[in-house]
Parts: sequence; structure tokens; C-alpha cells
Amino acid sequence: MSEALWIGIGGLLLFFTVATFLFTRIKADIVPEEYEFQLDPCWYMLGLFFVASIAVYYLFPPYYDMVKAYGCADFAVPVILAALLYFFHLLGVDWLTWSFTFAAALGVSFMQPDDFVLFPAYLSPLQDKFAVAAIITLISFGLGLLNGIAALASLQFVTVMLTVALLAYFGIVPQLLGAVALAYMGIMLAFAFLSWPPEKLIMSQGAFAVAGFIMGCFMLNGAVEFSESSMFIASAYLAVEVGIAAYNRFIKNEHYEYAFMYTLYYKLSQDGIFEQETVIGVLKLLFINILMALIQTVAHDRLALPAFCAAIDLWYLSILSGDTKPEELLSFSKWGTNVIKKVVKKRKDGKKNNSSANNTPDE
Repeated sequence: MSEALWIGIGGLLLFFTVATFLFTRIKADIVPEEYEFQLDPCWYMLGLFFVASIAVYYLFPPYYDMVKAYGCADFAVPVILAALLYFFHLLGVDWLTWSFTFAAALGVSFMQPDDFVLFPAYLSPLQDKFAVAAIITLISFGLGLLNGIAALASLQFVTVMLTVALLAYFGIVPQLLGAVALAYMGIMLAFAFLSWPPEKLIMSQGAFAVAGFIMGCFMLNGAVEFSESSMFIASAYLAVEVGIAAYNRFIKNEHYEYAFMYTLYYKLSQDGIFEQETVIGVLKLLFINILMALIQTVAHDRLALPAFCAAIDLWYLSILSGDTKPEELLSFSKWGTNVIKKVVKKRKDGKKNNSSANNTPDE
């Protein structure tokens, strides 16, 4: 194992220890209703991310060419932009928040080399920059969406960082990225430890959205030598939950107070499945995604395996929910028919309720 990854492992242990110490000093069990800067875990997390980026960067004097290719700005700028983004989340103006998220993601996208194109067969270089910015924005939204049950969102972050570290170990991505990923992983593991049921510490949805922004930018740095497909696989679960949430919100037309209430794992908890069981079940799925991401490094097709992985995630989550039988899940026609029937039935029931309400005589 090279010196870079040894430093990364040391960073994992160091930042896990420091983050645990800092987080346990926060006296609030949850995010306070009356906002107080000193009680907000997000600022401690962002500070540790920034220190980790700078510290690991300056620990690599023998790797001049590697540091030159992946400079300090590639790690520090996303953290700084994430801190600014968190101010917009605190303001509570959604359109302003997501406008700034996309603008910040677009800025990070243009920081990449001009010859870097994520989808060379489909988009021009300029179009690709906007596509990358949209992906980072979606990842930011998605990780914030998962912040509803205990450590699930932090485990998704850990999954991506662990995938980058393993890719670095096998020489797929530069080992500098692997070292930084391990340092980031140590910080989020500390939070996962403290947010495991029963929760001792909870961060807001906006806090995890900025963590998702950092994760998306880091995935962009790791998208070299066909490793972007591995990154897609590592975040397949995130994409599936975003899709389920969009389906529940816009197709089933359900309206809830919080965004995470649209996700499938929230519905599992509402059905009586214990939170810890849900998290453990998803954790198993995340490790399968890590293995599939490593297999992708020797695959020829760059998009087939990520799509297959997302389908497996959806199939597994559907089995957990118990709404559809496994044999029906294998038949897309039956699954689609069941979905259409449920939507039509719900709309008919809604119309009946509205008509009965209109026909009710006034008192």
C-alpha cells in the first residue's frame, strides 16, 4: 500500500476521533427550533471537511504531479460554496436555494479541464458542463431528501467515499482522491455513529443538502478513466429514492410537510418496521452497490451496469415494502399495470369525495 493511502487511513481515524469529540460537545439532541450557531452540527461538519481538504493536500509533497492535477481548490472550493449554500437553506426560500445550488455546481463544472466531458457520445462540451451541474444539484437535493431516518443519509455519503477509496487502492483513480475520501469518511462515520437509533444528534435537511453538494463535487473529481460509471453505481440507491419521492409527489399527488416523507424508507417506518431494521437492510444494499461499482471497472459498457444496479435497488426496496410480490416485480407489464390501476383508482376516489363534499347541504 502506498504512502498516500496510509495517510488516508490515518486521516480516517484522526477525523473520526476529532469529529466524535466535537459532535458530543454539542448540548442539543436535535436541531433547535430557535436557531443558534453554536448548536448547529453543520458548521462543525463543514469546518472539518475544509480542514481535511487542506491537511491532506499539504501532506503530499512527494506527489507534486498528482497535487497539480487535483489541486487544493478542487477540494476547498466545494466546501466554501457549500457553506454559502447553507446560508440560503437557512433563509428558507426554495427557488433561491436551488438557483444558487445550480449556479455553484455550474462553477465547479467549469473548473474542470476543458477536455473533460462526462458524456462525450451524447453532448457537446458546453452542454456537458450544464448536465454535470444538473447532476450535482440532484445529488445535493437527494442527500437532503434522505435525511429523515437516523444515519441513512450519512451512510450514503460513506458509501460513495468508500467506493472512491477502493478505486484508489486498485489504481483506478489517483490515490490523493482516496486519501481525501477516507478523511471525509471518518467525519461522516462519526456522525453516523451518533445518529444511529436512538439518535443522539440530528442535522437539518439543508445541512445534508450541502453535504450532498460536497459529495457530488467529489464524485466529479473521481470521474476519470471510466470511473464515472462506478460513481453512478455508488449513488444508485440515492437515485432510486429520489425517483420514488418524485413518483409519490407528482404521480400519486401526495402532499406531506417534509420532503423525506415522500421516500420509501419513510413509508416503511410508518408501516411499523423498526428504524434500525430499515437502516440495516439498506446498508446491506449499499455494500452490494460497492461491489458492483468495483466490478464496473472491468466492464466494457459504461452505462448498462449502473442502470442494472438501480433496477436491483428498486426491486429490493419494493420487496421490503411488501406492496408487490417478487414474481410481479420481474414482470414490468404487471408492475406497470398495478401502478396505473392505483393512480386511476385514487383519482376516482378523489373525485367521489369532492362531489360528495359539494353535495353536502350547508348547516
